[in-house]
Amino acid sequence: MDYVTITDHDAIDGCLEIAHLPRTFISEQVTTYFPQDGCKLHILVWGVSEQQHCDIESVRDNIFDLQRYLQRAQIAHAVAHPLYSVNGKLKTSHLEQLILLFKHFEGINGLRDALLSDLAKTLLNQLTPAKIEALANRYGLAPTHAAPWHKILVGGSDDHGGQFVASAFTETPAADSAEKFLELVRDGDCSACGQGGTPLILSHGFYNTVACFIQDRFHEKLGPGGALLEKMFSRFMEGRAPTEFTLKEKMEFIVQGV
Repeated sequence: MDYVTITDHDAIDGCLEIAHLPRTFISEQVTTYFPQDGCKLHILVWGVSEQQHCDIESVRDNIFDLQRYLQRAQIAHAVAHPLYSVNGKLKTSHLEQLILLFKHFEGINGLRDALLSDLAKTLLNQLTPAKIEALANRYGLAPTHAAPWHKILVGGSDDHGGQFVASAFTETPAADSAEKFLELVRDGDCSACGQGGTPLILSHGFYNTVACFIQDRFHEKLGPGGALLEKMFSRFMEGRAPTEFTLKEKMEFIVQGV
């Protein structure tokens, strides 16, 4: 990878830990909502400052306010996994308004099922000026960008477990700085590359995230019980009874406890 960033949920702490390294930049995945019904969405933003992160925090509860801020500040951004319903409230009407609000969409997501990415690309590639006009009239919402029927697709790994870094990524022509790279992305001179996710990748990411959480948070508090909890969770993810252990395993837990 020529340039690397981390898009944690509503946080830049991870980016700040690597900010001293060359060819990195600060980014995040912003949680936002449609104010009328609380439909939750994720917007990827790249190349922000610490102050801009604070500004985003103050407007992110309303997707319309967030979009206006990102456009005014000329921050590179895109709608993450547009067909994935984060809190079960995503409807066609939300997607149609997103089309009017945003130019960039995630075309390849390395975690979610590739079928969702393929379907999103098909839908976005079928937009026409007439369809955009009909949507604008339907919602009384003017498009926020030029040629709104032409969308820019980006790619991202959405890797929550550190196992599939760069499985999907965004590619531009050669750029001699992170700033130039982000400028190319903003201008639409980029493409989504890599592979979409599978159910297996999703389950691996989920398992690894929870396993790391147990290691970080519970081992210190639970002591030897942390190993037992982790073993039970592993059994559960494998589709086995989480509380059935062999005599040998029981003896090992006793020894660990002692």
